[in-house]
This record gives sequence, C-alpha cells and structure tokens, in this order.
Amino acid sequence: MKEIKLEIGYHKKQREILFESDARYKVIAKGRRFGLTKGFAHFVIENMLDGKTPILWMDTTYSNIERYVERYFFPILKQLPKNLWKYRANRSDLKIMNSVCDFRSADKPENIEGFGYSLIILNEAGIILKNRRLWEESIRPMILDYKANVLIGGTPKGKMNKGKNEKHLFFELFERGSEEGNWQKAIGKSEWKSFNFSSYDNPLIDKYEIDEMAKEISQVLRDQEIYGKFVDGSSAGIIKRDWWKYYTKEELEKLRFIKRVQSWDTAFKKNEENDFSVCTTWEIRQNGFYLIDLWRGRVEFPELKKTVEKLYNDYKPNEVLIEDKASGQSLIQELQRETRIPIKAIKVSADKIARVHAVTPLIECGRVFLKQEAKSEMLEVILSECEEFPNGEYDDVVDSISQFLNEAKIVNIGNVDSIMHLSRKRSFREKRNIYKRMSSYSKRTLLR
Repeated sequence: MKEIKLEIGYHKKQREILFESDARYKVIAKGRRFGLTKGFAHFVIENMLDGKTPILWMDTTYSNIERYVERYFFPILKQLPKNLWKYRANRSDLKIMNSVCDFRSADKPENIEGFGYSLIILNEAGIILKNRRLWEESIRPMILDYKANVLIGGTPKGKMNKGKNEKHLFFELFERGSEEGNWQKAIGKSEWKSFNFSSYDNPLIDKYEIDEMAKEISQVLRDQEIYGKFVDGSSAGIIKRDWWKYYTKEELEKLRFIKRVQSWDTAFKKNEENDFSVCTTWEIRQNGFYLIDLWRGRVEFPELKKTVEKLYNDYKPNEVLIEDKASGQSLIQELQRETRIPIKAIKVSADKIARVHAVTPLIECGRVFLKQEAKSEMLEVILSECEEFPNGEYDDVVDSISQFLNEAKIVNIGNVDSIMHLSRKRSFREKRNIYKRMSSYSKRTLLR
C-alpha cells in the first residue's frame, strides 16, 4: 500500500506529554485552551494507524464526543482514503483499518463494562472522576487485559470532592505521578507521571487574550482555570451559599414593584446527557431582585417554544431575555416573528465565569432574594448549582441568573445615592447609557 503522509501537528508541550515519557499512566492537569483534547485526538489516530487496538475514549457526554470527533478527528481522517476508516455515530466507534476506538460517556458506565483496552483516554478528568466508582469498578479492570497505557487529563476541579470528606480522585491520581508524591516515595519508582501546564503553554493562543481573562477572575479561579492548579475546593466556588437572602409572599407585597423579567438559558435537545433549558422569573422591587419562579427541563425546540409562550402568559413579564447566540438565535427569530412577547436579545462578550464575577457583589451584599416557601428541591437545585459553579456538572441555572442580574444591576432599586456615586466615576457617555437603560420609575426618581 502506498505510504500515507498525514498533516498532524503537536505543539512542544503536547509532545512532551505524548512522546517524551514512557510512563504507562500519565496524568495531566492543565489550564483552559491548552490543546489537550486535540492532542489526544491526533495521538489516537496515529496509534490506530500503527495497529494499536482496541482503544477507549471516555468523556463527559455523548454530545461532547460528537463535537470532538467533528472538530479534531475528521480534519485528519479526511486526509485518508475513504475505504480505510469509518465512524459510526450510532455506535460511537471509529475504525481505521483493523483498529477500533470506542467512545463512551462517563454518565453511562454500564455501556463500557466487560471490555479490555490497550489504550485508554480519560478526557475532562476533573468532571468524570468525581465518580470514584467509575474508576474503581469500570475503568481499572479494563486496564488488565492488555496492560493498557492510560492518559488522564483535564482542568482540575479542586482537591476535595464537594460535600464529601475525601480527595477528588483526579487530584489523588495526580499525586501518584508527582515527584513529591508519597506514592512514588513509598515504592521507589512508579509507572505514573504527572504533568502541569497552563493556558500560556499553548503557543497558538494569543497571550493577550489570556491576560484579559486573568484580570476578570479571582486568584483562586485564575490558578485553576488558567494555570491548571488543584486549589482548595472550599474556596474554588464563586457564589457562597450563605450570601442568599430569603423572602415570604407577605414581605414581597409590601415593597414597591418596579419591573418583572424572565431570563432564559436555552438548549434544544431532550437526551438526558444534554444541558437543561432554564427560565428564571424575577421581580425588581425597591430594595432588590426577587426570584419568583424557576423552570428547568430538557426539551426539543417545538416544546421549548411553547414553554416560553406559556411562562410568558403565566407571568406577563415586561421583558424576556434570551442570549442571541447558538440555540437562542432561532428561538428569538421565531418568537419575534410569530408572537408579541417583548424579547430582548442579549449580546454576550465576556465568558460565563466573568459574567458571574460581575454580579456576585449584588448577591454578597444581600440584594438578591429567593422564595422562602419554594419547594425544597427547587431551592436546593439553585443553591447547589450556584455553590458548585464553575466546578459543577451543570451551570444552566447560573447562566440564567447571571444573565438577568447583569442586565438588571444598573436599574435603580431605591438606592439613588449608590447609583449617583457610581456615575461620578464614569464618563458622560457611560452615564448617558446607564440613564437610557433605566426603568421609567428609576428615571423619575433620579430627576426628583
């Protein structure tokens, strides 16, 4: 067969991980956008062309796997003759000549039990290794048959598992390959090797962009998200549980009403591994922001559209906020064309962590209220997801809340002095824009 030359590239740090160490178990803690997933994908293809089989790629969800295959595998695979490879999405496997790679989701471990592999990739290890049983009962036995090589990589999610008095397994495995780790000291040498790289180690990323991101997040998150460090889990979260305030219906009715707003974070797929769509309904009262209702579900587009209309009719908000990006774009277009719902398309420039940091002062100073008599399960969803962000499995509720608060925080809610103090620090153009975006009640108050 004619020799095939593929255009596969690795940057220096990717090569250091994949080719310059002969350790069987490699554990990689890295900052965002380091390029680890792409490097893993290229490494799998090269190993399959060399005849290595079978291979397992374990990831967070099947929807993520589909994206990675399309973005990182297909550009290389399409350089090969079509008769040499086949990707079967319905079975989540890739065949290159006589080699096979199975792609499996960590939230369905029953789909992988009973098989053995010669190479195992654990991508997004900070998320999938929250489940210790996945490693102990499913992955660890699959290493035995072929004495598999194992690559374990991702952005860290703290040293400890939230809510449990135990180390996060990703951190525990990282310690095994660390030169300072007790594991290596105890046995003299180890088949384990750990690596730590930052976002700056990817030469393809503009360092200025990373600098700008670093300015917008706390030191703890900077260490974790940019430098790939394992931080103390108790300080990794952005929103603290004890910051929230609570209200009763009787207390709410005594306060001056300003505005009602709904904030949507949308997703269009119904499968259980996909993100939720979330709608939070808010009332802006004279002293703060009050969460009136939370809707959360996984639905297809037609049902999502009906739900938006129903919730609007139930609460008659003054505005309905929907992010003008990805899944929200078609929803905005159809609702604006077919209904009279007052849609406000939200253009987002900052990443979601920066958006949350921008509104935490409102929560910390007691201006954001949750319904005291809300069903306990709904309240716990809100409190847990916000407390675990950005380390939690889901962030849809957080996105909906931060979207609302970022839009609403410049509305006067009875504290004119603080707004005027804020305005003194701004240019005339900034103050004019703030004034334009205030409610009519706020404008009248400022003009008194």
